[in-house]
Amino acid sequence: MMDTAKSRFEKLNGARSEVLERARDAADLTIPSLMPASGHSESSRLPQPYQSLGARGVNNLASKLALALLPAGNPFFRMTVNDDIVGLIDNEPEVQENLRKIENKAMERVENSNLRVILHAALKQLITAGNAMLYLPDEGGARAFRLNQYVITRDPMGAWKEIVIQEKTHPATMDQDLIDNEELGLDPTSDEDVEVYTLVKRMGDKVEFHQEINDVMVPGSEGSTKYDKSPFIPLRWNAVENENYGRGHVEEYMGDLRSLEGLSKAVVEFSAAASRVIFLERPNSTTDIASLVEAQNGEFVEGNPEDIHTLQIDKYPDFQVAKQTIDDLSLRLSHAFLLTTGTVRNAERVTAEEIRLQAQELEDVLGGVYTVLAQELQLPVVRRLLVQLRKSGQIPKLPEGTLSPTIVTGFDALGRGHELNKYRQYFADGQALFGPTFMSQFDPAKVAALMSLHHNIDIDGIMKSQEMVEQEQQQAISQTVIDKAAGPVAGQMAKSTAEG
Repeated sequence: MMDTAKSRFEKLNGARSEVLERARDAADLTIPSLMPASGHSESSRLPQPYQSLGARGVNNLASKLALALLPAGNPFFRMTVNDDIVGLIDNEPEVQENLRKIENKAMERVENSNLRVILHAALKQLITAGNAMLYLPDEGGARAFRLNQYVITRDPMGAWKEIVIQEKTHPATMDQDLIDNEELGLDPTSDEDVEVYTLVKRMGDKVEFHQEINDVMVPGSEGSTKYDKSPFIPLRWNAVENENYGRGHVEEYMGDLRSLEGLSKAVVEFSAAASRVIFLERPNSTTDIASLVEAQNGEFVEGNPEDIHTLQIDKYPDFQVAKQTIDDLSLRLSHAFLLTTGTVRNAERVTAEEIRLQAQELEDVLGGVYTVLAQELQLPVVRRLLVQLRKSGQIPKLPEGTLSPTIVTGFDALGRGHELNKYRQYFADGQALFGPTFMSQFDPAKVAALMSLHHNIDIDGIMKSQEMVEQEQQQAISQTVIDKAAGPVAGQMAKSTAEG
């Protein structure tokens, strides 16, 4: 008998338990709501960390990655024609223009959907828990699943083979035709949630999926698609060989986060104790305490000042060591989470070049992460966007293998950034050594095209054509000739006028 989706979920859930515990430990030190404990509901209390650096780091890194992987206003991919078709193209500029239109259509769909919001949520899950899954259906908005909602298996190459998703929903929120289906056994008057399982399996180069309620397949839920265009996109932060689940960024810095949490708690508790004001009265003192308490400001009270002492905690030097350790941990974690404001040295003069180089160095740390996300996030998202556009009739359906998307952000963008900095330094050094005439040796149009390539912007619509440049040069030459000819004539006329 074939296993049901529920039985498959329960069978694979055992191998996921330790991964979930690591994810919850990471969330407790950063943003606890990202991976709450089992049985948690919106009315349950969550643990509150004593430091906010973990939460700031996760939010900052997720925002930076979201802008790097899905930049606003710019396509994060380029459509290219496959090599065996390039030689058959007669009008390449027209083809390139049509490809640009496809890119713009895809970005329009991104801007008009909830994909950015969902991607940001998924990135926070990846940073903290190391795993997340996107669901991009043909119609409707995108969704993100947390690690505690699905189980997964992968082959030795890291490609996923099977996914089982568990969702809990109230029967009253389901479609009426499902409620009326007696085989599903739904009771809309019940207060208990119903478990809905989605089973997704790879079958060769295809993916088949369906949903089950109470071990019965939901009518109309079954579907299939090509593997590389699947609406289910499981993600990992760090891919580890022979592991079904990824490892998160927070897990790599758990030691520093735990130390910072413990020291922050100790310092906060010390500060609370130190802030208490308690007076001690010497035994058998002659001072009237009641008169002292009731005395107004500036009033005289009879007594001996040696009878009253303030209780003090003589641990300040010890906690200076704790404060210094907290500062060191904060600096290390700021580097790890690209909090550049916390990594710039404390000095009177910090140059802009120093800040830029430090920021570039921090970005390079994520080079390996960009590589994983480009293959497991960006490319599948692009393919799903193209499928959605084809099914909605917004772009034509082309033969399989005609076009292929190429990612132009993330790790690729880092390489272009380094190359651009080399050109900047080269031109700056050339002008410093040879003066302004140095730039006259270069073709401005080619330099402008080179800069646009490394800045990843399109200047075709704003660049002057060669004919326009030649026409302006001819006009400038003609104007110079006219000015030179007009000079002597004007001088002769002025002389004649003076003699007359």
